Amino acid sequence: MNWGVKLIIAMALFMGFVITLAVKMINSEKDDLVEKNYYDKGINYDVDYNRKANVQKDNAVPQLEVDGNTLTINFVRPAVGVVHFRHSKDKAMDRDVDFNSAERQDVKLPLNDIKKGFWNIAVEWKSDNKDYLYQKELNIK
Repeated sequence: MNWGVKLIIAMALFMGFVITLAVKMINSEKDDLVEKNYYDKGINYDVDYNRKANVQKDNAVPQLEVDGNTLTINFVRPAVGVVHFRHSKDKAMDRDVDFNSAERQDVKLPLNDIKKGFWNIAVEWKSDNKDYLYQKELNIK
């Protein structure tokens, strides 16, 4: 077998590889890189940025602790808001939980319907008439 035949075989294998990837991409039903509401998120980017900046500016980073089946969030001041649990693999597992710490500075949320694994947690809250947003990846065991 001379070098010309080897070159043709290599090109055929490479073209087969590229065609296989193209067919797989076309037949895929979802695209995880594109969000459904990307336009709204783009418009509201400044709002989210300002809420994240408020957390840093006011030293209001909440402490998140998982203990068994309970997520405890310790705030600097009493807060009212919502915790968004987002799972990267299955959108059906996403949950939103409202909370109100009243006069206390901590909130305890049950994790009974939250499966174990890595979650993207977004805590949105209002305290002293200021809006805050804190995001963190958390491993629930």
